Amino acid sequence: MRAIFLLFSISFLVAVEYDCIIIGTSPFSLFEALYQYHSGKTVLILEESEDCGGAWKSINICGIPNADLGCHQVGKDKSLKTFLEEYAGCQIISLDTPELSFEENQGPNGWYFSQGCHELIDHLLELIRETAIELHNGEKAETFFIDPSNHIAVQTKNHIYYSKKLILTPMCSLSGNPTNSAPVYGKSHYYHLYLLIYDPTPFRFTYRSGVAQGMSRMMNLTYFVGLSGTNEQLIAIQVHSDQYLDNAQQFLDSLKSHGLVDESAHLLDVDAYVYESATFNQKLLHSWTTDATIEILQTGHIQNLSRYIPRWKEILKPWSKD
Repeated sequence: MRAIFLLFSISFLVAVEYDCIIIGTSPFSLFEALYQYHSGKTVLILEESEDCGGAWKSINICGIPNADLGCHQVGKDKSLKTFLEEYAGCQIISLDTPELSFEENQGPNGWYFSQGCHELIDHLLELIRETAIELHNGEKAETFFIDPSNHIAVQTKNHIYYSKKLILTPMCSLSGNPTNSAPVYGKSHYYHLYLLIYDPTPFRFTYRSGVAQGMSRMMNLTYFVGLSGTNEQLIAIQVHSDQYLDNAQQFLDSLKSHGLVDESAHLLDVDAYVYESATFNQKLLHSWTTDATIEILQTGHIQNLSRYIPRWKEILKPWSKD
């Protein structure tokens, strides 16, 4: 009876077919969507969040728009830097001294985007909007299975989408149907505390780790969100667990003791953001026998973009905006 009800329910879902379905909107997924589209494919992107970017998205926090979610380092890979400048139109600066270009100061923390992650994701979405790629925000891909015609079927709450190619990431929460189950390993949580502070002096750091107990790393986002010269600074702190989300004053005191903010600095606002992700069970895909293509983009670090650059550059056109 349950199986009959399931089939009855699915029969009322709207079915649409694409050449390629991509789950998620990390920079990897957005670049891949553009690559597939410009290779002549019809492309659908499903994003369960109302925002794009995945772990690289921007958030509004402490009343400040377009702040990075968390603390990121991109590294020093000059080929990746050049690719993001030429194909995503990003202005690259030194993370250690953001007023300077990376060429002027190749500091230990490498390079970064002049407006943080927002700059990269915003530019990629601008490119997406110029195409016929369908981007469905707020539509979670819940399950997938291989249908009798050997197509991949991806089911959301109200639709079934069919494709010969499915592109995922290791942090995808998609699961398989009961006969070909591919469950996630579980959820991971990343805890972030944001401090908006008054400080009459210029910001003294951009990226640090291990400054205080319970702190994994922190990033001063002041330059990247346009607060330079305002006597306000926005600092993002990734902490080890939720028990440290109430330690705003303790963290500020530690910053003072290390000379990273002025002694007169005080809190203006405090907010927390918890980012949740899943780990997709990739091993179970190897047991599937199908002609359909299921690809998992390796998104563990943004530096992994480099492994896809050669094929993307074969198809994508350089950024040509003013």
